[in-house]
Formats: sequence, C-alpha cells, structure tokens
Amino acid sequence: MDSVQVTTDTIDASFNVSMEDWKLAYVTLDVYGSEIMPEHLPPDLKVLVTDDYSVLAEDGTVANFYNIPKPGTMIHGRILLSSEVADFSIISNFELEVLSPQYNSTAYFTVSLLLEDTGANATTVAEMQTMRSTLATIDPDLRVTWAMDSRFVFDDAQRPQLQQVLNYVDLYGDEVGIASGYPNDNFNLAQWIVEMNSWLYMYRYNALNSLHQGGTNGDSSVWESIPDKYRPKSLSTYAINPEQAAWLKDNFRIDAFMGWAATQYNVGQLSAEGSPLMPYWAHIANPMLPAQDAATNSNNVFMNALSIDPIGSRYITGASRWTLHPADPFVSDTKAEPQLHLASQYLNNPFQNRNTVNYLSLVIGTNWVMRSPNLFATWQDFISRFPKDAGVEILGVHGLAEIYKTKTAHSNEHSEFTLMFRGAGYTTVSGENSPGDLRYLWTETATERIILAKRDGDPLWSIIDFTDYSRSPVTKLPYTSNGAADDISYITGRNYKLTPAAPLTSTEIERIRARLDVIDFHEDIDYQ
Repeated sequence: MDSVQVTTDTIDASFNVSMEDWKLAYVTLDVYGSEIMPEHLPPDLKVLVTDDYSVLAEDGTVANFYNIPKPGTMIHGRILLSSEVADFSIISNFELEVLSPQYNSTAYFTVSLLLEDTGANATTVAEMQTMRSTLATIDPDLRVTWAMDSRFVFDDAQRPQLQQVLNYVDLYGDEVGIASGYPNDNFNLAQWIVEMNSWLYMYRYNALNSLHQGGTNGDSSVWESIPDKYRPKSLSTYAINPEQAAWLKDNFRIDAFMGWAATQYNVGQLSAEGSPLMPYWAHIANPMLPAQDAATNSNNVFMNALSIDPIGSRYITGASRWTLHPADPFVSDTKAEPQLHLASQYLNNPFQNRNTVNYLSLVIGTNWVMRSPNLFATWQDFISRFPKDAGVEILGVHGLAEIYKTKTAHSNEHSEFTLMFRGAGYTTVSGENSPGDLRYLWTETATERIILAKRDGDPLWSIIDFTDYSRSPVTKLPYTSNGAADDISYITGRNYKLTPAAPLTSTEIERIRARLDVIDFHEDIDYQ
C-alpha cells in the first residue's frame, strides 16, 4: 500500500446527520495509483480517524454529531492506516466542508403581543402596525396573538385598536388572546371568574358593539354570541393557578397558555423553579409540571416565553434568570448581540431533529418596548439582523398549541426537547455573567429534566440539574398574596440554581445515562 485517499469532502449541518447513515469514505492506493480491493488488504489493518472538532469516531462514523460546527466551516482531520503484518503506517489529511442542511425541521416563533392600559397609556394603532410590520420582515405570512388586558378592553377609547385586531383576524388569521399578569397572586377563583367574565363582556361591548346586550355579564350568551374567529384563544400570563386555568378551559374553551407559569423568573416576587423548555400538557394539580398520564392531564398546553441564556444561572435575590428577552431591560446596550447569539442557537440546535417541536417564543409588552428608546433600539437591531433565511414560521399561541397537539396525540408520553447552547459572554447591568466558554446541554422529557455544563478545556461534563417530574405526590400550586414568601417551586433532586451539587441517587444516575444514550450523547461525564 502506498497511500490512502479520502473520498468524502462534505458533511451536512449536524441536525441533518444520521449517526447510522454517514461515514467517512476512503480508498487505498498502490504505488501505481490503482485502488486496492478490500479483500487484498492485510487482516490486521487498523484505521484511526481524528478531527479537530471531535465529530468522528475512530472508524470514521459520526461519534458526536452535535459537535459539527455551523455551515461554511471546514473540519480538518487525518486518517491513519497501519498494519504490523504488512509493516506500514500511512497518514492522510482531509477536510470536510459543513454544508447547510438539505432538510431543516420547521422552527416556530410563537409571538404574543400585549395590548395594555387605557387612554394615553394604551397601545396605539400605529404602534400595533409598526410591531406587526417589523415582525413581517422575518415571516411575511406571520400570524400573531394580540393579548389584551382588562384595562384595554374596558374603555371605549380603545375601539379603533380593537377594530384593528378584528381586521388582522380577518386579513391574516391573527388570534385574539387575554393578558393577565399575576392571576395566581391577585385573584382567588371567585375573583378570577368575575375578572374573566367582565373581560369578555367589555371586549364584546367595545369590539363587537352590535352584539351587545346589557345585563348579560356572566351569562354564557356573551360567549355564544361572539363569532368563533373573534373569541379569545389563549391566555398570556405569569403564574396561574390550576383552578383558574381549568375555568378558562371549561368556560372559554381556552387550552393554550403562554408566559412564565413555570419559568426561572421571580415574577411579582413569585419564585418558580423547574421549567420545561418544551411545550407540554400541564399537570392537573400544578401547571409547572408536565402531566404524567391521562389521569393527571389537565388537557391544557403550556409553553414558556423561553428565550434562555445562562445569565444568572445561580439563584440570586430578586432575579432568577435564565431568560434574555430580545428587548431586555437588564441589558444596557442597544445592540442585540447576546439576543442574536441566543436565537441562533435555537435555530441551529444540533438536536432539533429529535425534538417534538422546535420553537422560540416571546411575550412582548408593545407599549413598553415601543416607548423605551433603549429597548426599542435593541428590538429593531434584533429584528433587522435576525437570520431571514432561517425559514422561521411566526404564529400565535393557539396555533402552536394546535401543532403540538397534533404531534403528541394529546399526551406527553413521547414528547422531548433537547438544546445545546453556549453562553453569550455577556454581563447584565446587575452583574450576572454568561460565560462564553461554557457549554450547556439541556434535555427533557415528560418525566425528567437534565442539564449538563462544561467549560472549554474541561475533561468532563458536570450534571448541574436533575429534576424528576414524575415524583409524587405532586404539590398543588397554592394561591398566594405573599409573593416569594410562599414557595411555589417544584424542586426535586439536583436543582441548577438552588442545589446544583446535591447528591444524585443511583436510580437518578441510571435515568440520566439512559436519556443521554437515547440522544446519542456519549461524552465523558462526572456523575458525582
């Protein structure tokens, strides 16, 4: 044997690579440049393939598809063939160009635009038009949710804006939604019923006045008189009680919820730990948890405003943040570098082929962003530099919930989500840092959430979170007017902010190993 020649020169971006179907190809040549057939090679031939991104296994198959870099990158490697019997050792260098994938799982961007307040403080028609046309540069066929709070629908001064919402429903298929910031903190069930009935009654009065009938507040006739396309289809909220959500489902047929019901935020100083990134069928006793079976399924789909980044990935008083909003008040710059970094990792997630649904999501306070110069500048920068060729489909909260229902057959049984991401290298105005040399793997199913972390150069990944969603009994989410003084967290096992070094049981370690094996993650891990 005189030389070895690699015949493969490209590899697709990672989320299109099958570990079973792709393999580095090569031929062995004699001194005349002719191919040596496999049957004429020595029986003890050893092949050793290495590359600078640790993508390939020694035999040239894909070992770590999630290490494949972005399209346009060149992977450099070498192949060593050796034989003691034939007494030779031959090395050949090769390059693999990373191509854009021929197939890309659809990425959804779920957007809920808040319409708030009244009078001079209310969102204007012009602001609505600007916000929608801005988003249309990402997806010209977008459909969004217009989530309105009680103050907005109560005052007849907002009738032009309400008419604009109805026009958007007619023209584009946009959705009507309800916005209510802190129902778990502000309303018991009886108060919530009054609040929601009044919202619907005044919405009809000011948006569809020809249908108005006095004295019917609280009657089912209000709901029944509103044409289906104009009815509210979702709730955008912070933290909601199970009974409140159940009432909306039973009376307004709302089963799609967007917001921070389960996130790592202290909203209204309500602490909440244990967020799934994936949309999920919520547990009947606690919206923060995925349902475990038909008996525990509330039949409500919850999704978090989940643009995450490891800023403040340890709990700190008053700010428990894994989120970085595209117009974030905790970011002093008016350029959207960290937000664009974050969005790109969702769009280029090497595990997206394995996810039930791939989505970015956002609840955006239209007034707040449009009227705050620094926030608006950041938002404009985010939109203007958002990758327009990403094929992202913008849709409303109800729209994504319907897609999720179709893909899951009304069960969390086969739902899964995995995201590999890297810190933004950014420090917020309050001093939390997102190290750029730190990588994370976040993977979850209906039964557990696992988060791994590893600094560049470290030999092992650390397990910083194992949250057991299947543990019972499930604590029922309490109503609270005491904010963070009432702990509404669902904390089990190793929590990445509160107890990141808590001991793992042998059963938990086996569950982690089993999950990582399912997603073909085989790097070295510290199980301590």
